[in-house]
Amino acid sequence: MSYCLNSCCTAPDNGDDAMNCAACGRPLLLGDRYLPQSPIGRGGFGYTFLAIDQTQPDRPPCVIKQLVGSFAQDPKARRLFTSEAQLLADLGSHPQIPQFLDFVEADQTIYLIQEWIEGPTLNREALGGPWSARKVEALLRDVLPILQFVHDRGVVHRDIKPSNFIRRLRDRRMVLIDFGIAKVLDPYVWDKTGTVIGSPEYIAPEQLAGKALPASDLYSLGVTCLRLLTGVSPFMLRDSTSDAWVWRNFLPPRVTIPPRLAAVLDRAVTRATGQRYATAADMLAALEESSRPTPATNLPSRSPRQAS
Repeated sequence: MSYCLNSCCTAPDNGDDAMNCAACGRPLLLGDRYLPQSPIGRGGFGYTFLAIDQTQPDRPPCVIKQLVGSFAQDPKARRLFTSEAQLLADLGSHPQIPQFLDFVEADQTIYLIQEWIEGPTLNREALGGPWSARKVEALLRDVLPILQFVHDRGVVHRDIKPSNFIRRLRDRRMVLIDFGIAKVLDPYVWDKTGTVIGSPEYIAPEQLAGKALPASDLYSLGVTCLRLLTGVSPFMLRDSTSDAWVWRNFLPPRVTIPPRLAAVLDRAVTRATGQRYATAADMLAALEESSRPTPATNLPSRSPRQAS
């Protein structure tokens, strides 16, 4: 099966051997290399498709991200889309970030091609019900080093949420995806006002004012963990009357959260940026400290006279 990338095509499905779409006549091969197979979904600025690289002997799968409609002519959308390609080229050296493969301009739109990550999203895993504290701790240990890597390179993801993590099937590691709205930071103006972008359930308060900094990603990661622990939408986990998190009220019966893990999450989702963890490494260090067993107190031994 092959698939036509023409967003106006009325019958985009085609046979394996087709070179041109039977319905609209458009060439199916993108950049003389990538053959779309099927649609995957729709993002903020366009569509994503599963494809295969026809130039490689094993024809490996890849992902095509297509900027469509009015976005294709919008300078801001084109700039964001192009910046994702540049970011992936820089960040794709990390084993838990998809590799950038190619960037193609054709038919008055632009396409980004990246590595295909096989596996379920964290959002899909969350459908299985509330997570245990142990699973959430394991998630944090897996993804915090990714965020540290990203932040060390002057980038804030700005859209940390369950659907932007994929658990890769071959090694069960989490992979961070979708850098389409990531922001490259000027180290001297990290809180510079910009555009409000992010997912409402998980967005940090300062992003509503168009500001983003590394602590914003940590806030969203903390909210993600609260969602996993409770199985409840983050909208319900905050009391608007008291402007306070009430996530403990939504924990499943007989579920207890280690106090130190709770403290790590509470600090991560604090409204004031100065009271959150400054870096992902700081948050990971606090988590590791919380998991260490408390050393037993050594009582002084009694002498034989004291024992008598």
